[in-house]
Amino acid sequence: ERKPLVAAIVEQKKREAAGRGIEFILAVNGGTVVADANGLTQALRNYLDNAIKFTGETTEPRIEIGSDQTPTSCRLWVRDNGVGFDMKYHDHIFEIFQRLHREEDYAGTGVGLAIVRKAMERIGGRAWAESEPGRGATFYLEMPR
Repeated sequence: ERKPLVAAIVEQKKREAAGRGIEFILAVNGGTVVADANGLTQALRNYLDNAIKFTGETTEPRIEIGSDQTPTSCRLWVRDNGVGFDMKYHDHIFEIFQRLHREEDYAGTGVGLAIVRKAMERIGGRAWAESEPGRGATFYLEMPR
């Protein structure tokens, strides 16, 4: 049986994060989008990688992957209970090589979210985030249906 794309990506990330004690909650309500599968896969992987990375110091790490739909679009989100960030830096995090946290604290190249934004732009969608320091973050992908 062929798994839906989102479920397959989450399963892969669960295996990679095994032993970290992360609770993954998959609340995707089906639905289909016509999109570049590689771009969507890369975007979702980058969001999940960040959620895994930034819940590293969290006592009971939790990552929720959800979705909803309107007549014209489908929205996916990845919500975590990690370190979060100040919304005044929102536009910076989607630019190449922009980092909010020190490299010593959180490994990474600073290109993950820039790749997400480009992938969404290519399919006519958008990417954004909502967060508060210390209260986790929610990263969104929105694509036309």
